[in-house]
Amino acid sequence: MSNMEYRDDEAFLAWRDAMYRLTSGQEAARSWRRSRYTFAHRLGAALVGATEAGAAISGPVIYGVWLRWGLLYVGQTREAERRLRDLPVGESHHLANTFPPEIWHRVVVVAWPMLVEAQPLAARFGSDAVGLALEHALQGQLRPLVNSERRTSDGGWRDVMWEDSRSRGARIAHEVVELVQAVRKVWDDAACQPAGGMAAPPSCRVVFPGELLSQKAAESQRP
Repeated sequence: MSNMEYRDDEAFLAWRDAMYRLTSGQEAARSWRRSRYTFAHRLGAALVGATEAGAAISGPVIYGVWLRWGLLYVGQTREAERRLRDLPVGESHHLANTFPPEIWHRVVVVAWPMLVEAQPLAARFGSDAVGLALEHALQGQLRPLVNSERRTSDGGWRDVMWEDSRSRGARIAHEVVELVQAVRKVWDDAACQPAGGMAAPPSCRVVFPGELLSQKAAESQRP
């Protein structure tokens, strides 16, 4: 194994050995599979389901995933009720395949159509195009790691150049500047909110996956 493949061989081998133990037999593998899905399902429900503080989230949103060191990924969808439930499961979304949701530090979801700046834009361009423009703008401003590179067919990577993009979102990004600013205010507040802090505004959902893991562990220890 070369250091070009794994920069920290010791950590990689420890992870692989832990996976061997967790899947050491048929029943262990079944338990691991079910436990992971239970957590992923619980996290998906926390991202979009109804809570004591507010209604369920559906429709267009822009969202971000953080690790402990900072922002990892920014994405958007026009079907939050489906896409965000799948985000931690990883069946149609790639992120969880490399960065498992058990290590995510924070997930922020902004239902941008609820912001007053969004209404004329959605009517003019359509919510799909506005969502893409928001995604392009936030990725370009924040440069999250996963969005900053693309895989290549020869097994390598290439940098993403947002300023050169001719995508649908990039073409109208200059039309949604005020909405981007409004989203950034909600986003930046949510990115600084501590676990167990003040409730987010109706347009925003902040979830800490580690808290869900702690709750699950506490429940499993109850008699």
